[in-house]
Amino acid sequence: MLRQLLPGDLEAITEICQVGMPHDRFFAELVKEKTLGARDYDPGLSLVDENSGCIRGFVQGVFGEVLGVAHGWIRLMVVHPSFRKQGVGSLLLQEIENRLRAKGARKISTMDSTPNYLTPGVDSRYTEAYGFFEKHGYQRVRENMNLICDVRPDQFDVSADIDRLEREGFQIKRADSADKERVLKFLRAEFPAWVGEVLECYRNRPVSLYICYHQGEVVGFSAYEANNRNTGWFGPMGVLPMTRGRGIGGILCQLCLGDIGRQGHTQSIIPWVGPVRFYSKVCNSRIDRIFWIYEKELAG
Repeated sequence: MLRQLLPGDLEAITEICQVGMPHDRFFAELVKEKTLGARDYDPGLSLVDENSGCIRGFVQGVFGEVLGVAHGWIRLMVVHPSFRKQGVGSLLLQEIENRLRAKGARKISTMDSTPNYLTPGVDSRYTEAYGFFEKHGYQRVRENMNLICDVRPDQFDVSADIDRLEREGFQIKRADSADKERVLKFLRAEFPAWVGEVLECYRNRPVSLYICYHQGEVVGFSAYEANNRNTGWFGPMGVLPMTRGRGIGGILCQLCLGDIGRQGHTQSIIPWVGPVRFYSKVCNSRIDRIFWIYEKELAG
């Protein structure tokens, strides 16, 4: 029987995630962040399969837009290994597709539900997922990667670089409430896709965001704990082209990684990476995981 996810299901759902997705780390607060606690949470898109009081699997869907076109996502979907190949996953997938289609979604894709996502796609090591989505008409359309780097509290000392930049007219600081409107103005103009994630930084104490000013305007930023809280999650980060070559991006990144180390983490995840060489140079990061995004047209 399919029904709506309830707060009392969180413990069972977390356990299913832990045994069903062994390449990922799960704990109750993280699962809540992806489901009941999400800003875009829609109870009608949060479903569990229950049989005789036992939850066998669940799916969390998301509805939104991509370039002005209605789109659906599977943010998270897991079936307990004991109940696979019994039609549970197919039932959950068919129902979430129907509900997203009813909302007007033209396409559906897997996991890349920014700003709140667990991973930027399905881990390529989940062989069963590969066959499952292919069986149900999904196409593998993109590949993304995560990097990982070692961190410790005293790893980076950028004070001399910050002093140098101040002499050149640049100010680097931790963002606070007084900066928020200028930060949002900058993001909406230059990096609109990251507005949602950066707003999450303002929910943290201290604010998990560093910024760079030049002539009173924000020209760069770097964030952490914007997603997947308490996992050592870094990003997003961006700087204007006119600032490049001064080391601003590297300094902003290292400030965030230092904070992650002081939180007690020994490693930081740098997700959905494009500039691999940049991060390799700045923090000796290395490629950690490869993800595939599956996509399907939803006929009317």
